[in-house]
Amino acid sequence: MTDVPVGGFSFQGLLSSVTHEPEALATIRRQLEAEGDTHASASFGKLLALLTTLTRSRRVLDIGAGLGYSSGWFLQALPADGHLHALEIDRDCAARARENLRLLDPEGEASGRWTVDAGPAVRALHQLTWNRLAPFDVVLIDADPESAATYLKWALRLTTPGSVVVVRGLDALADADVEAVERAWAEESASSESLYAVTGKKSASIDAATGMYGALQLLRDDPRFASTAFGCLSEQVSSGTAVALITAASPPASAGTDVRIEPMTAETVRDALRVKNQGWRDTYDKYLGEEDLNEMDARLDKDVAAWSAMLARPGNQSRFAVARTSDGQVVGVATAAPILDDQDRFETHAKWQLFTCYVDKAWHGSGIASRLVDFVVGEDSCILGGLEDNARARAFYTKLGFVADGAVENLPDEWSGAREIRMIRNVPTKNLTTHS
Repeated sequence: MTDVPVGGFSFQGLLSSVTHEPEALATIRRQLEAEGDTHASASFGKLLALLTTLTRSRRVLDIGAGLGYSSGWFLQALPADGHLHALEIDRDCAARARENLRLLDPEGEASGRWTVDAGPAVRALHQLTWNRLAPFDVVLIDADPESAATYLKWALRLTTPGSVVVVRGLDALADADVEAVERAWAEESASSESLYAVTGKKSASIDAATGMYGALQLLRDDPRFASTAFGCLSEQVSSGTAVALITAASPPASAGTDVRIEPMTAETVRDALRVKNQGWRDTYDKYLGEEDLNEMDARLDKDVAAWSAMLARPGNQSRFAVARTSDGQVVGVATAAPILDDQDRFETHAKWQLFTCYVDKAWHGSGIASRLVDFVVGEDSCILGGLEDNARARAFYTKLGFVADGAVENLPDEWSGAREIRMIRNVPTKNLTTHS
């Protein structure tokens, strides 16, 4: 669009003059522009603020907060008792978003008006569901376009009729051959070259183009959305945007239908170990030092290689399982193997030992952990070791039929004096060697 002078104003200047940008937000925008980030748009931000005000919103979700510019527009439009929940996968960006939002709210997150979560968005969305932090009045999807359709489905779960959803980034399709994108969406077979054969441009990837195409398909075909889409050019920022009103409630989704339990594969080993490592941090951080936990994370590649080798080993009897959501995210892991310790085998005569069972915190209470245990040990006799004072884990395993048999072991010094107890299940009483 040509910036033509009109009555002493440039056209873009005239448009910009309509938007009254708070000085704190202008400071953030200028900072971003100085760093070469042209994504920030005062006109788009004001649109978000107006939607927040018009819908009398009190709860807003920003998926893909970046450095916090759009989040800032939401925050300044929310009432004093409102709350903004922003998600950003990049931890450095999330930290800077917090700094920028403090320009608008010097108290920071302690004010209770806003939260910035760092990490994968889908994981955070699960957490919002299970912690019952929904519904939201306005949802902005301004994250990776490849996952736009997935985020839209989550928006349906996290909103109620009357909520508004905004999707930014439709321009991922702008340079693409739409017919080729349609084929890619239907067949997942098109190449980047065929997508951009018409214009010769490759400004967006095939994944970005098909992701946004899927989002538009969902907005068009799902009756729970009343939608429109348009292109914007403001302050030299080009961005296709869709706005949708939620017209009907999404049927509640249970964890059981969203998650499947399946054997671990080479494809899922790394994500499974990440869940396991996070489980260790959540469970054992008061026993192990930060240095030990960081060392665990540092050897992730070696652990991936070791677990992958075990999976591929002929005759391997160990059992490895993962819990995966419908969008492919690994949210749980369990492992079991035949008992190798002579004393455990002699004293219990059990067949299996459960070594690992961890579920992402966002899915605690969903029944996934019990399904993982059933998958790897079934109804066979089984033992496990757990911390003596981990009341939550003991209660969980007791519910599954495990009982402490009296065996106790002092753990190494780095465990800060913790002790491990043995729990057993489906072991005939006559086989047990008692512990006093």
